[in-house]
Amino acid sequence: MMWPRKRLDIGWSDLAFGLVQTLVARRRPAAAEVVGHEWVPADEAIIALSVRSGWDLLLTALHLPAGSEIITSAVTIPDTVRIIEHHGLAPVPVDVDAATLEVDAGRLEQMITPRTRAILVAHLFGSRMDMGPIVEVARRHGLLVIEDCAQAFVGRGYAGHAESDCAMFSFGPIKTATALGGAVLRVRDAATRRRVIELQKSYPVQSRWAYARRIAKHAGFCVLTMPRVYGLAVRMLARLGKDYDKLLAHAARSFGASDFFTQIRRQPSVPLERMLARRVATFERGAAYGLRTRTARGSELASLLAEGMVVGEWNTTQTSWVLPVRVSNGDAVIRELRAAGFDATRLSSLTVVGDKAHSPRPSPGGRGSEGMTSQSHWLHDIVYVPGGDDIPESEWQRQIAILRQVAEPVKSRASSELLALAGVSDSS
Repeated sequence: MMWPRKRLDIGWSDLAFGLVQTLVARRRPAAAEVVGHEWVPADEAIIALSVRSGWDLLLTALHLPAGSEIITSAVTIPDTVRIIEHHGLAPVPVDVDAATLEVDAGRLEQMITPRTRAILVAHLFGSRMDMGPIVEVARRHGLLVIEDCAQAFVGRGYAGHAESDCAMFSFGPIKTATALGGAVLRVRDAATRRRVIELQKSYPVQSRWAYARRIAKHAGFCVLTMPRVYGLAVRMLARLGKDYDKLLAHAARSFGASDFFTQIRRQPSVPLERMLARRVATFERGAAYGLRTRTARGSELASLLAEGMVVGEWNTTQTSWVLPVRVSNGDAVIRELRAAGFDATRLSSLTVVGDKAHSPRPSPGGRGSEGMTSQSHWLHDIVYVPGGDDIPESEWQRQIAILRQVAEPVKSRASSELLALAGVSDSS
C-alpha cells in the first residue's frame, strides 16, 4: 500500500458527465455559462485549451517587437519560457523567495530596461503573490502585467488583481477542480481580447474523441492511484527494473515534446467546455473541501518542522496545492517515506529560468544572467510529499513523524559563507 503524491481532483460522477458530453454536447457554452457570475467577469473571459495555449495566443495578439524583454518570476514551467522565446522575445528572470513565494518589487524594478514590455509572475504551489507592489511598478513604467494562476485556483476567492492586464487559470489534469484540460483567461483590454478570440477561432477544434480518450486515460489514473493498487504497481515496476517515478511523470503530461505548437494551437472541444463549466459551478460544494484540508495540513507541517523547511510558509494565501518541503538530504527523505508507504518525489514540472538552456541574453545597462536567479535555486532542494484529503489523519500524522525524524533543513548560503570566513566547518 502506498499513498500517492497526488490524486486527481475529480470524482467518478464528473468523469461520467464528461464521457456523456462527448456523445451528446453540441452547443458551445457562452463564457458566462463557464465562469458563472461570482468569479471572472464574463465579458473579460476567454476559454482556451490550456494556459500554454492562452499564453501563446496572448503573445501572438500583442505582437511585441522582436527582442522585447518579459520579466518573469524565476521559478516557472519550462514551456512558459519556450513560448516567450518562440515569439522572438527574451525572458528575464527575477528571484522568488522560498519563504514567501514572492518576488521583490524593488529588485524587479531594477531589472527594467527600455526593452522591457511586460511582467509575468507565476503564483506557485497554491499561493499568491501580493500583486499591489508589482502593479505599481508596472504602471510607473508603462508595462503589461500578466498573472499565471495555473496553480492558484481557489474558486470565486480570486480572479486576478483588478489592475492586472491578464490572469490565466488552468484546469489541467493535476490542477484543483480539474476538467482534464481547459483554461480561463481574464483579459482586461477589449481590443486585445477581441484579437485573442479571433485568433483562436482560426485554430482547429480539439476532437471530442481526443477528449474522450483523455477522460478514459485519467479514469485509469484514478484507479491506479488508489493506495493498494498504487503500491502494487510500484512494486511490479521495480521488479521489472522500471523507474515508476519517471514513467508516471511522462504519462501525466498534457502535451508531448514533438509538434508542441501544433498541439497547443487548438480550440477546446464543446465537451471540454461543458466539463469546465461543471467544475467551476460545483467547486464550493466539491473541490473546495479538499483545498481547505490541504491548506490546513500545509500550515500544520510548517508549524512542526524547522523554520524554512516548508516552502511558502510565510505566504498567508498558501493553500498547499502541492506540499513542497525543502531539505538538505532529499534522497534519504524520499527513501524513508517510500519505505513507509508515502510516495515522495523530487520530480516537478517547474524549472529555474536561467539554468542551462534558459540563461537570458545580456541586455542594456550591463545586466547579464550571472547571479540573477541565485536565490531561486531553492527549487533544487525540494521534496514533494503527499498531503491530500484522501490520506487519513492517522497516516498524515505518521508521515509528519517520519519527516520530523529524518528531514534535515538546508543551511543558508549566507550562513555557510559566514562560517567559512570564521574558519568554522559546517559539520562542526
